[in-house]
This record gives sequence, structure tokens and C-alpha cells, in this order.
Amino acid sequence: MSDNEALDTQICTPQPFLKWAGGKRGLLPEISSRIPRFSGTYFEPFLGAGAVFFDQSPGRKKIVSDSNRDLIEVYEVIRDNCGALIEALRTHKNTKEHYYAVRGWDREEDFFQKWSKVERAARFIFLNKTTFNGLYRVNARGQMNVPFGSQSTANWVQRDVLTAVSRFLGTRDPDGNLTAQLSSGDYREITRLARPGDFVYLDPPYAGTFTHYQSGGFGPAQQEELRDEILRLSEAGVPVLLSNSDVPLVHELFTNEKGLTTEYVGIRRMIGASKESRVRVREVLVNNFHLIGEK
Repeated sequence: MSDNEALDTQICTPQPFLKWAGGKRGLLPEISSRIPRFSGTYFEPFLGAGAVFFDQSPGRKKIVSDSNRDLIEVYEVIRDNCGALIEALRTHKNTKEHYYAVRGWDREEDFFQKWSKVERAARFIFLNKTTFNGLYRVNARGQMNVPFGSQSTANWVQRDVLTAVSRFLGTRDPDGNLTAQLSSGDYREITRLARPGDFVYLDPPYAGTFTHYQSGGFGPAQQEELRDEILRLSEAGVPVLLSNSDVPLVHELFTNEKGLTTEYVGIRRMIGASKESRVRVREVLVNNFHLIGEK
């Protein structure tokens, strides 16, 4: 057993295996306590590290996606080939030279032909665990460009964590169908599938923060389109809970005048550009439950 694996504990339930700017592990109690009872499908189109997703029952039908295709590929590899992924993760080293060599893979013209899905997934997790402050940022060409983090205790193998996640993702219903459906694309591709009795959780790239999570970004226009999609879901009778940053744009878009309910909660952010930025901040939780209750 490697030193990295020795840092793992025996974990029986799934939990996020990535460090993620805006991750919801610290806010999970606040979010979980606000999710209404629902009998249908759980939808989450901005998956990220998946803290709220992993908090759902393994047997519940779940449809989740993310615009970052590389991230969804990691989830697929964990589900389908976890053992090989763990072996690939063991080949990496926590050195500056190795980090930049691995980060540079996506500069190669034959990146997708030269490296297998398992190797690409291992690269994604390794870089995430050893990068500066756990940030995921790409340039206009879609190439990872965050510097090395110099973390002596970085743990990227996470055997027990990944095994638990693999079991969760591989859960099947009595008919043999996977209970968790993974996809990549525009968030509306799956929110349009939601019906009364389902529930939608939205955790978009935050307004007022960096938008280079993927090439293209998620700016003010996209935030307004998201607001409109929440109102459409309200008309369709689908309950929605949104988490976002406490900034003027969010106040402008998501107001009680539109029938949405806004709450403010505090969370300590541990990922930032500097130690000074890792402080307790306010975040906004928006829901349409009042509108659904009127129908």
C-alpha cells in the first residue's frame, strides 16, 4: 500500500473525490434540509464534484450532467473500470516536473488517440489533487493551465473513496438499469426532461467568479437564461433549488418579485487564489417551492 493510500479511511458511503471551486460539501446540510420530498427523478445538470448527488439514495433514479466532458468521462471510468483507474493513479508522482509533463498531455495533437480513457481520467484526478488550490481552469483552447500546487500530502489514489463511488454509480434497479444516468452537454438538455414529481438541483458556475471552467464560460447572459429556465420549470410544476453567489447580479435576476424565494447562508470557502480569500462568505439559495405549492 502506498503512502497516498494509507491516508484513506474505510468509507462505505460515496463522497466527492475531487477538490472543486464552489463544491457543496460544506453547504450540504443546508441544502439537504431544504430539498422537498419527491417521488420521481433527481436532476443535477451542473454536476461538478457531486456532493448533493452523492447524498441521494443509490436506488433513486438520477439524471446528472456537466458541460465539462472530461469530468463526465472521469465518472464513467470510475463506474466502469475503477480497478484499472486506481492502478493508473498509482503511476503518478507528486513532483513539479511530473505535474507539468502530465498537464502538457492535452497540448499533444494525438491526445485522445495516445491516451486511453483510463489514463485520461487518472490524469484529471491527479492534476486536480496536485494543482494550485484545486482549481480547474482551461484556456481558450480547452487546455488545463493551472500551476503546480506544491502540496506534500496530496492524495490522488483514494482507493476506498473511488470504490465507494464506483458502487454508487453502478447501482441498478430491479430491471437491471443503472439508477444514475450520466451525460455531458447544455444543462437544458436534461432539465427539459423533468416532470411534476421530480426535483432539480442547480449549481451553476457562480456569478461574479471565474468563468473559465470550460472554454466558453458562463457569464451574465447565461445566468439570465438559467433564471428563465427556472421559471419555465415552475410553470411545468417542477420544484427547483438553486445555489449561487451573493452578488448584485444574482439579486437582480432572482428576486421575490418573480415568485422565487431567496435565502442567504454562510459557508467557509477553502479554495481560492490566496489564503486571505479562504474566508466565510454568504451564498444564495433560491427555490420555486412557493410557486409549485400554488398549482
